[in-house]
Amino acid sequence: MTFHKILVAIDDSKAAPKVFRHALNTAVQDKAELMVFHCTTMQRVSESIPLMGTGIGIDLSSSKIMFEMQQEHIKKEAERVQKLLEDYISKAEAEGVNVTPETKFGDPGSWICDVAKNWEADLIVLGRRGHRGLKEVLLGSVSNYVLHHADCSVMVVQGS
Repeated sequence: MTFHKILVAIDDSKAAPKVFRHALNTAVQDKAELMVFHCTTMQRVSESIPLMGTGIGIDLSSSKIMFEMQQEHIKKEAERVQKLLEDYISKAEAEGVNVTPETKFGDPGSWICDVAKNWEADLIVLGRRGHRGLKEVLLGSVSNYVLHHADCSVMVVQGS
């Protein structure tokens, strides 16, 4: 099977370079286009504002200071993600692959499926952290969601 448009979902895990390498090797072999995709979750944003949503009796999330802190963190996170993607883009371009970056904010599983469908990807490559049982139930599984909802083939690369 030959692929023409490959979406690779990159996160902050140690396995991300391995996932990217699998996608890049496939893109080079098939002379396919590559989209490097990253989704920032609300959990990532709220980590910078520890009192947000704690219910300590004051609605801090509605204050101007909390809003400004959140906006500043979102801006810094966007800059960090842009740098991350630029590194992957450089590697793909060095291999002669046509590459497109894409970032979203929200639920990674649904965004991966939506972006892949809109871009008309015929392969999604993403990693798997190996959560099982209760941990998977609590944390969710992006790879499991994508496997069950994607409109195209999915390659799941096992994390370390």
